[in-house]
Amino acid sequence: MNKEKNEFLEACRTAMAGGTFRQAVFALDGKGKNKSRAKFERLAGDTRSLVRYTNSKTGAEQVSGFQPETVYMTMRSADITPFQSATLYTEEFDLHYAENRKREPRLYKSKASIKGQTPEHNRQKNYILAKDRPWLQGLGIAGADGAINKSQYGKFRQIANFVEIIDRSIGGFVAGAEGPVNVLDLGCGKGYLTFAVYDYIRTRAAHEPHVRGVDIKTNVIELCNGLASEFAYNGLSFRNARIEPEQDQKLDILIALHACDTATDDALALGIRSGMSFCFCAPCCQAEIAAQMTASENGFGLVARYPLMRRRQADIITDVARALLLNVAGYETRFLEFTALEHTSKNVLLTALKSNVVDREKARRDYLELKKACGFTRHALEEHLRDML
Repeated sequence: MNKEKNEFLEACRTAMAGGTFRQAVFALDGKGKNKSRAKFERLAGDTRSLVRYTNSKTGAEQVSGFQPETVYMTMRSADITPFQSATLYTEEFDLHYAENRKREPRLYKSKASIKGQTPEHNRQKNYILAKDRPWLQGLGIAGADGAINKSQYGKFRQIANFVEIIDRSIGGFVAGAEGPVNVLDLGCGKGYLTFAVYDYIRTRAAHEPHVRGVDIKTNVIELCNGLASEFAYNGLSFRNARIEPEQDQKLDILIALHACDTATDDALALGIRSGMSFCFCAPCCQAEIAAQMTASENGFGLVARYPLMRRRQADIITDVARALLLNVAGYETRFLEFTALEHTSKNVLLTALKSNVVDREKARRDYLELKKACGFTRHALEEHLRDML
C-alpha cells in the first residue's frame, strides 16, 4: 500500500479508538467483478455499540459488537486494501482518499458531514412480523399496550428475522398449498417460533395449517397449549415428548432449532423419513465428531491438540456432514446466519429443500471423502438413515 492509504487507515484506527468514528466507505472502481464497495457503520445497540459491515465483493452483510482493532484489521484485509477511493466520516471531520487516472493518490479533509446521534441498529426495519400479534403479549415479548418490552427486543428480532427467512423460502409454497400445511417444530421450547410460523401460514394459506410443537419440558407445553386455546388457534398444538427419529408422519416443514448434539440428527432423520419438503435447522452443542477427531492423522489431528479449536472445527465438520447427507437424501442445502451475533453465537441456520436435481451420487462420494479427510467413522444421521442411503 502507498503512504496515503496507510495514513487513511491509521486515521480510521485513531477515530475508532477515540470514539469519534461514524463510518468508513471504501470503493474500487472497475467493471463487473472488478467493481466493489465496502462500508463500516457504527450503530447503537440495546446495550452496547455495534458495527454494520457490508461488502459487495464478498457478499458480507453482518452486524457485530464494535471492537476497533478487529474492525481495523478487516479494513486492512485483502478484500479492502485495493480500494481506489475512500471516505472516513468522524464527528470532527471527513477524510477523503482518491486516486486520479494515473493512480496518483491524494488525501484531504473536509468539514464533518455526519453529526449527532449514532443511528440505531434496525431503526428503519419494517418486519413482516407485526408487533401487535396477541401471542407476543401472551409469551411476554410485548406488553398490554402492544409495544415490545425493552428487555425482550433482542428476542423479538430473532423471531422476526426467522419469519423473514421462512417468507423467502416457503412463501410461494404456502400461498399455493391445496391442503393444510403440516409443520413440526422439534425442541420448540417456549414456542416462540412455533407461534410465529403458525401465525405466518394461517394468515396466508387457503387452509388452516396443522402446526405441532414438541418439547420435553412439561411447563412450557402447558403454557403454549393454554395460549393456543385462548387465541382460538385451532391448528396449533403442543406435546410433551422426545424426538423419535424412526417415527414417520405427514410433514411438509420441519423446524429444529438448537436441538442439542445428536438430537439434531434425530430430528433430521424424522423429517427425511416423513418426506418433508422444507427444513430449517439450527444445530448446537455438536460433540459427536469432536470426540473422534483425535484419531485423525492429517492436518485435523493438529487441530485436535487444542480442545477449544477441536470443538469449533468439529462443529463445522458435523454440520457440513449433515448437509451432505441431506444432499444424498435428495435435498438442496444452504447455510445462513439467521440472527446477529449480538443475540446468540449459535446463529447458523441449515436450510433444506426437497429437489429432483440434486446429484445424490456425488454427494455420497463427497461425504465419504469428508469422513476420510477429517478422521471420523460415525455420524448419527448416517446411522439413522442407513437403510435409505
